[in-house]
Amino acid sequence: MKETFFSTEIADGIFLISVTNKSNIAMEELVKPQKATANSYLVVGEEKALLFDLAINQENLWDYACSLTDRPVQLVLSHGHVDHIFYLNKREEVWLHPDDMDMVKNGVPGVNEPTHPCPVLHSLNEGDVIELGNRKLTVYHIPGHTPGSILLLDQKTKLLLSGDSVARRLLFGVGSDVKIEPFCQKVERLKKIDFKEAYSAHDRCALPKSHLNRMLQTIEETQKNGKKMKIPFVGEFKTYKYGKETELDYCDVAIFTSRKKDK
Repeated sequence: MKETFFSTEIADGIFLISVTNKSNIAMEELVKPQKATANSYLVVGEEKALLFDLAINQENLWDYACSLTDRPVQLVLSHGHVDHIFYLNKREEVWLHPDDMDMVKNGVPGVNEPTHPCPVLHSLNEGDVIELGNRKLTVYHIPGHTPGSILLLDQKTKLLLSGDSVARRLLFGVGSDVKIEPFCQKVERLKKIDFKEAYSAHDRCALPKSHLNRMLQTIEETQKNGKKMKIPFVGEFKTYKYGKETELDYCDVAIFTSRKKDK
């Protein structure tokens, strides 16, 4: 069955956008902890709206998001990986952290193809505030999943849009020389930020603030007891899984350890 768009308002003026191939299914079933999904988020202010990520592989995602609001829409990327920039070449401009701009524009072997034509790339940095009209989003930069990974905190609802940085599945360090210790320090600092819950790009369930501890604990277990895994043309990883995918505190960590050439 063909996948169709759906959306749900997860907080005042914030919409989760995803797709499903199931019909006549209750929303509470769609947002339960489950296998990985693909989600973008629309945040609506009084003057404009913001679409966070092109994370659904359908060309009409942009049109669907725009249909949810009568405000002009600004496109922001959590990071530059291929599964967050679908049909980016159809857009005129986009905002992201400068450390991921080269990845988006020129590609990374085994990870991203170059974007042609590439839209105008605007910079977002740690501490920047995006004004939407009676609504402000603060940018947090946490290198790790990619060098330029960012999160957005909605100051109005205290909801954190976390991309792939705070998530139940963490793929760390592909295509970069970012170290795990500074990443963990940044995650530790998030505990001091006033946010109620986080929403990631590949789960529809809200993650409680306590998930930061689960992530850090799973990272530690991965370093101590992780199994080796190889992804062709990408490299080798240490991996560790905690819990079950259908449980909220599930955590799956893969830490990049080395790049090997495939014959």
